Amino acid sequence: MSPEAVNYIGIAEAMLARAHRSFLAEIYEDAARSAYLAMLNAARAIIFDKEGLATKTHSGVRTKMYDMLRGGLVFDKQLVDFLATAFETKQSVDYGPEIVLVDRTQAEDYLNRAAAFLAAAKAVCG
Repeated sequence: MSPEAVNYIGIAEAMLARAHRSFLAEIYEDAARSAYLAMLNAARAIIFDKEGLATKTHSGVRTKMYDMLRGGLVFDKQLVDFLATAFETKQSVDYGPEIVLVDRTQAEDYLNRAAAFLAAAKAVCG
């Protein structure tokens, strides 16, 4: 794995740990947001490892992941699909215009998916 991919994985692990801390503190919006950022950085690790590209935007990461799936990347498409859902939650939590509340069950789902995404990314990057 390239040093850049290792760095992205490290960021993903730190974000997932932050998500767990927020979950334990019952700050579920922050848990969901940090879980999304863990998935985003895990995806960036895959992209850099396989393509040598440092994707800058959230939409660029999703687009590249779908391109790689169509190109034969073995990765759970449902996890990639969830990036869009989680991004929308992050955007709503961060910017509104309404107050967005994330409940415990939803935050736990985000944590589980982020952990699965990170594990799958590590396996793909080797």
